[in-house]
Amino acid sequence: MENALVILCGGDSSRMGSDKALLPFGNCCLIEYLVHKFEPYFPKIYLSVKQKGIYSHLNLNVREISDIYFNAGPLAGVFSTLSMIDEDKAFYISIDTPFVNPKLATKLLEKIASYDICAIDHVKEGTKEVLSAVYSKSCITKMGKCLLLRQYSLENVHKKCKTLYIPEEELKREFPPSFKMQFFSLDTRNSYYRSLNYLSKLEGPLIFKE
Repeated sequence: MENALVILCGGDSSRMGSDKALLPFGNCCLIEYLVHKFEPYFPKIYLSVKQKGIYSHLNLNVREISDIYFNAGPLAGVFSTLSMIDEDKAFYISIDTPFVNPKLATKLLEKIASYDICAIDHVKEGTKEVLSAVYSKSCITKMGKCLLLRQYSLENVHKKCKTLYIPEEELKREFPPSFKMQFFSLDTRNSYYRSLNYLSKLEGPLIFKE
């Protein structure tokens, strides 16, 4: 099966104050930046959204999938998209982590084998990184039960499923930048400006479209 990428765009962006996906990022907006970055590695890209059509004006080569459950956090997006995509598994990324290395994503897809989930054994702010990972359709039943029981933590899903954690040390030298930067969350205005500063170091001065 082809590699599939799912970008989770269904959050409220309450701390940012506006839709993160449409924030200027380089010469485009954030969602365009991520799609263009991952397109060479993923022939199929899906957007997990609250409502279809929000990003249709961008004319991106993606398919939007809306949430089946509401007010259930990222779990709702992962469950809904896994239930609807054609592929058996997909790499998931949040709209607010633009610096994840696409080659790292494809490596995790190679590693998953017969596991339900393949993730990196990386701790961010005292919590294991559970969102940026490969999820397979074999997770759907357990995720559905968690949603019915209102157990919305993805970490809880990882515990219930057959999960493979790849040690950070095994990956970080091969897939720059640092994992601290790759999983840096762009969720406030301050973190957004920090991300723009980092992007300018990667790609030179920013020139925004009018």
